[in-house]
Amino acid sequence: MNIDWKWVGLGTLIMLVLGIAAGVIFGVIAASALEGVTDPADVSLSGGQMALAGLLNVLAFAVGGYIVGLKSAGRTIWEPAIAAAVAVAFVLLLSGNFGLGNVIGAGLVPFLAALGGGWLGEKRQDSKSSP
Repeated sequence: MNIDWKWVGLGTLIMLVLGIAAGVIFGVIAASALEGVTDPADVSLSGGQMALAGLLNVLAFAVGGYIVGLKSAGRTIWEPAIAAAVAVAFVLLLSGNFGLGNVIGAGLVPFLAALGGGWLGEKRQDSKSSP
């Protein structure tokens, strides 16, 4: 298994940008629940809003994985999955919540979503190169 670290780096950037985009989309959709909130502890979301936030985040990592899987050369799905884990670790580090439990807990679903997206991207890449 050869890991192309350039694509891990690019994938991390892609995941971060898509994660920010997912947050902005959610912020627009849930603006009424977030209005006037200055402390994250004061946020009160319904179950549906939390499910939407989770779905948008999973989609961000799956789409990011798809992009990396489609564009990276070779046959690997690991670059997007590693990129997702690095992106999660980076955000946890910036937020002051970095720890092994948090990395595993917050990183497992993005890792799997990016792995699945990478697999789909590789499949698409294969279908484009076949006659």
